[in-house]
Amino acid sequence: MRKKVIAGLIVGTGVLALMAGLGYYAYTAPAVPDFSGLEKSYKSSDLFLVDRKGQPLQQWRQDMSKRSFLWVKYKDISPEVISAVLLSEDRNFLSHHGVDWKALVASAYQRSFKDSSRGGSTISMQLLKLLHPRKHLWRGFSGKIRQIVAVSFLESRWSKEQILEAYLNLVGFRGESRGISAAVWNMYGQTPRNVSRLDATLLAVLIRSPNADAKQWAQRACWQAPDLCAAFESRIRHANNLKMNTTNEALHLAQRISREGHRGLVQTTLDRELQNYIQEQITGQIRKLKEQNVSDAAVLVIENATGEVWAYVGGSGDLSSAPYVDGVQALRQAGSTLKPFLYATAFEKKLLNAESWIEDSAVDIVFDRGVYKPQNHDRQFYGWVMAKTALGSSLNVPAVKVFKLLNDDSFWSKLKNLNFKNLEDPEHYGPALALGVADVTLEDLTLAYRSLAREGYFGPMKWQTDEVLPPAQPVFTPESAREVRKILSENQNRALGFGLDSALALAGAAVKTGTSKDMRDNWCVGMNDRFTVGVWVGNFGGEPMWNVMGVTGAAPIWKKTMMWLQEHYPSQEVKLVEGDGKEVSKPQAYPGARILYPQDGMILALDPAIPAAHQKMPLLVENTLHRDLYWRINETEKIKATGSYLWSPSLGRHRFSLYDGDNKLGEVSVLVK
Repeated sequence: MRKKVIAGLIVGTGVLALMAGLGYYAYTAPAVPDFSGLEKSYKSSDLFLVDRKGQPLQQWRQDMSKRSFLWVKYKDISPEVISAVLLSEDRNFLSHHGVDWKALVASAYQRSFKDSSRGGSTISMQLLKLLHPRKHLWRGFSGKIRQIVAVSFLESRWSKEQILEAYLNLVGFRGESRGISAAVWNMYGQTPRNVSRLDATLLAVLIRSPNADAKQWAQRACWQAPDLCAAFESRIRHANNLKMNTTNEALHLAQRISREGHRGLVQTTLDRELQNYIQEQITGQIRKLKEQNVSDAAVLVIENATGEVWAYVGGSGDLSSAPYVDGVQALRQAGSTLKPFLYATAFEKKLLNAESWIEDSAVDIVFDRGVYKPQNHDRQFYGWVMAKTALGSSLNVPAVKVFKLLNDDSFWSKLKNLNFKNLEDPEHYGPALALGVADVTLEDLTLAYRSLAREGYFGPMKWQTDEVLPPAQPVFTPESAREVRKILSENQNRALGFGLDSALALAGAAVKTGTSKDMRDNWCVGMNDRFTVGVWVGNFGGEPMWNVMGVTGAAPIWKKTMMWLQEHYPSQEVKLVEGDGKEVSKPQAYPGARILYPQDGMILALDPAIPAAHQKMPLLVENTLHRDLYWRINETEKIKATGSYLWSPSLGRHRFSLYDGDNKLGEVSVLVK
């Protein structure tokens, strides 16, 4: 009896010890995470940019320690991959509850008596090690007990599909590849959805032997799928030689977003088709200008109403002198592109209007740091000119005189309110600020011009679809912004400096060019009712270009971009969101047709020394849509508007109206003395 009692106590103590041990292991087993939480916390090694329609733009690597792509849903993984992995790693996965006891016992026997390294871990148990990679938790007998306890929790909380989905997204395949998406892309240039049985078999056997050489790899695949054995060797050679499929689309925006800490998939507001079109135009223009020492260019396209970036091209790709420098954010000298804001300031203060006369003549301007002698780029002076001509033709002396007329820091303050981020104190520039000696970025300049398209309201841009922007803030009065935009949209105002047939002539668009000192920077920035487009051309290293002005360097890219936008995204009415959130409807200019010359309010003087038959005034129209247009002079004489019609002036006031059928497109008045 005593022996039975002692035996019972021993057995009971053993059972209690076993239960205590199991309890301890259960207590020390790592917690099983929530599946949805795991998916949300998963981090890709790469940033993936897609455009506004979901089209891929750029894949930018951020983590160099591993290669893992976006999380792939179970339904998006090829059934061939699922079958091959189960066959290789866990044939009884669908029937066991986390532990395959038969395989576990066989593994223990072979390790003990046959010196085999065969493992008995199921996919569920392998997943635990991936979720909790601290190896000491799983070592030895205690580690296996801990693993058995933890896997029971895993199987009770997760479905089989969830376990397989997580496993295939976390498991290593070969080299730095982590997860099925990275492995399939790195080896085959495919997505997990389209993997064949041949490729799936090669992938599956890599899980157990990720460092196998080509011969071992083929042998393992043959053991699993003997009927495919003949094809494995050549397919392995293809996988080993495959280069990563990369692209330069939106490269600089990807760099920027990556620096800001974004990961995984980012849907941008970019338009891939427009992005690629602009890159092609930049490449073509840089090739044309290569012999004139030009290597780099950048373009930014912003939608006026929303602030959405539709194109962000930071360089000229393979032709660039520094491919990874972002031309959208690079600081360059502004040149004449700041003049519109100078005139808008003067208009707002009622010191000038578009019809005011300014003398363009040699002048010495004395200021604190010395004497300033501004000149026009062609070293000529044009006498008395209207403010609209001075701005449209980018004359330098009138701009400096307007700056002196302000006689305060109001122009500099306006530039600050337009968020030009790198301005020095006003004293640093003196009167030369009127000619754009300040360093600016293409981003800042394009956003500033966008304010002219938005009735003087300034606001930031955005490149993510879900970003919420702060309300726009007024910088200029609507009247002054409209006046400047009107001046920049009328081709006749540019005739003195650029002629009537330059790259700046485009119906429905306002535009300004700029060229910095020694021709180091070319600019062309302008807008229509829907978009603002900014272009910079030059060299990132700062080397001067050879005889390249804004109208010949940046303007052709700007015009082609704007024409593409007008063709693909025409707008009859634009909603402008003001600072108080109120939407204001603004009609678009009549597309493709308008009066170029004469200018409204023009005064002509007949010269008695010249025969009347030799005194003519041209009537010029822009007719890009090739409509049947005609002139009415004083609402009586009707003349077909084709090419340039030479009108014989007579004394008095005359009205010139342009018609498309019965629709009046515009009217100007001219006084002849």
